[in-house]
Amino acid sequence: MMGVSIKYKSVVTGFVLLILFASYPSQAHKDVTSEIYRYQQQEVINRQSAAHEVKPIISHPPTARVPIDRNKLIEISHRADKIQHRRYMTDSHLELRFYQFRSCIDCHPRQANNLHRVRSKITCRQCHGEEPIAGTRHYYSSMHPIRRFAVVCAKCHKGANASFAAYVVHEPNPALKTTQKNFPLLFYVFWAMAAIATGTFAIFLPHTILWGIREFWPNKKIIKNETCTKRKQIKRFTASQRVFHLVLMLSFVTQAGTGLSRMYAGTDWGYFLIFLFGGYTRALFIHKIVGIFMLAALAFHLVYILKKVNLKNLPNSLYGPDSLLPRIEDASQAVRHAAWIVGLGKCPKFDRWTYWEKFDYWAVFWGINILGITGLILYSPVFSSRFIPGWTINVFLWIHRIEAVLAMGHVFIIHFFIGHLRRHHFPMDLTMFEGSIDIQKLQHERSSWVDRLEANGMLPGLIVKRTSVFWRRFYYLFGSIVLVLCLYLLINGILNAEELIRIFK
Repeated sequence: MMGVSIKYKSVVTGFVLLILFASYPSQAHKDVTSEIYRYQQQEVINRQSAAHEVKPIISHPPTARVPIDRNKLIEISHRADKIQHRRYMTDSHLELRFYQFRSCIDCHPRQANNLHRVRSKITCRQCHGEEPIAGTRHYYSSMHPIRRFAVVCAKCHKGANASFAAYVVHEPNPALKTTQKNFPLLFYVFWAMAAIATGTFAIFLPHTILWGIREFWPNKKIIKNETCTKRKQIKRFTASQRVFHLVLMLSFVTQAGTGLSRMYAGTDWGYFLIFLFGGYTRALFIHKIVGIFMLAALAFHLVYILKKVNLKNLPNSLYGPDSLLPRIEDASQAVRHAAWIVGLGKCPKFDRWTYWEKFDYWAVFWGINILGITGLILYSPVFSSRFIPGWTINVFLWIHRIEAVLAMGHVFIIHFFIGHLRRHHFPMDLTMFEGSIDIQKLQHERSSWVDRLEANGMLPGLIVKRTSVFWRRFYYLFGSIVLVLCLYLLINGILNAEELIRIFK
């Protein structure tokens, strides 16, 4: 009897466990059933008829019985151009007048202007299916959220999951007030990034323009390149610093070209850029590979910085005059330099690094990190959607865009003018290419550094030979080509901006 009792208890226990585990739905089943439940609840709340949800049918009655509460039904007519909640209907275009003579873009112009259509030429029917086109919230629709990733997204994006399908293909205009209600995070992030970009240009564009005018101020001493042929040269940049600048410059121009070709893909100029890079797919491939290369260069630069830190003299190494970290003196010099630009004082004496050079350095540091992080997320959105919701990809894409536009605008306008197009630098400052600078130019713009070097007895050790004429001509030619290419991208980007806005408005 004892053995039978033990067997009985074992059987009962196993049976109970079997029922418990068998009745517990899998995660996928749980998601589907909960979605069905939510869908049915929303159907009742929105007073929608279940008649069109039973099965996809071709012919429809002229009326539908719509529940307004549990015990009362009313009949509504479908003979109108606008029926509330068409996205829940089996045929979302039911009884639309002249529907057979219309195209998708006639009624959905904003939805037609999306990246899928503009860049990849994907048509509406490739995602929404053939007639009758069910509403996107209809349970049997291929675009329903519970199956969209498997039936639609996975056609082009291998491995797409439900999170990836949350990406908003028909993205609202992030600048509009209506987006604040429908997609608040996109709205606030867009305007935050736009405020950063606008504030940067609002400060530095007038600063640059007025500085250029101040260069022609009467009785101002100008140091011209032609008069510097026989004077001493002072070493300013090391070979590794020059190589890093060259790598950064070439990779940045490449990223600007490939990025603009994708951004302006709906314009004639964008198609021309895509053609130059060998097609859209190849332009995207180059953009990704060069982006990874820039992140690797940033990692090497961080290692270089850490090696330069003198642990025995840490405070002076980090905050001394040879450091690129901002100091209180930089703010004071910026104010006094701005006063000099408008004729209200004397020009301050600068040390090895000026305040605008430090801003440029940290702006690049900030930009590469922002573009790198968002770029890695956008590198493989399917993989990224395993860890973040798909709709956040819309947000990261706009951060990437605005930061890229800010970086290109600052480099192509402000950095180029200050570095090369000012009166006593025109047509080009070769210091970063040669690694050395004329001592009289250095005394003119960085007198504090020259005085400090003389006081420390370090000036004689920094005197180097002047670069040969051949290499100077080569640097002029190479720098001019890069400068012209960047100005070409800048000018055409501005000229085609209106067409780009028209496409995606």
